[in-house]
Amino acid sequence: MKILVLGATGATGSHLVNQAVARGMAVTALVRDAKKLVPRPGLTIIEGLPTQSPDLGRALAGVDAVLSALGPRAKADPICPDTATALVAAMAEAGVKRLIWLSASGVGDSREAMNAASFVFGRIIIPLLLAKPYASHARAEAIVGASALDWTVLRPLELTEKPTGKAVAVTCTPEAKVESLKIARADLAGFMLDEVERRAWLRQMPLVHG
Repeated sequence: MKILVLGATGATGSHLVNQAVARGMAVTALVRDAKKLVPRPGLTIIEGLPTQSPDLGRALAGVDAVLSALGPRAKADPICPDTATALVAAMAEAGVKRLIWLSASGVGDSREAMNAASFVFGRIIIPLLLAKPYASHARAEAIVGASALDWTVLRPLELTEKPTGKAVAVTCTPEAKVESLKIARADLAGFMLDEVERRAWLRQMPLVHG
């Protein structure tokens, strides 16, 4: 299988690249700065922007699926909705259907579950500190969700580099109780790669956590 990873130099994206290569997948990474990735067998590095159709067109050649681990770098950063707009069109033109898109817990109809899991995060931190990034994620989710792609949008809870020692759990109903707020980035990356072929959460937007 050949996959395209967006956000490959980020904290979660780097796990995606490493694990995908280790699994024997052919990985293409579209990155702003090629120097930030170490060349290795199984990895094709393309320098460009995920918001630009020509760059996406080059990166999508021969690809079976796309995995995005992009996230806003600043409060008003429109990278997610801008990428979603360009990517949906580029994938349709290239004939690539499968998309795994990384969003965030508390976006959209997952807010109720987030509020129940953490009063402080759901009712204080999100509205006071994360309103703009969450609005960006929400716009991106709407763009992806309205597309004809075979998409899965994942909403992770608190991301950590330290293993949690727990299996990845999935919550897909607003009233469901979340037992753990943390998920290791490596575990999230593994779940994303599993979901490419498993397709258990096709056209759904579940919370994922430890």
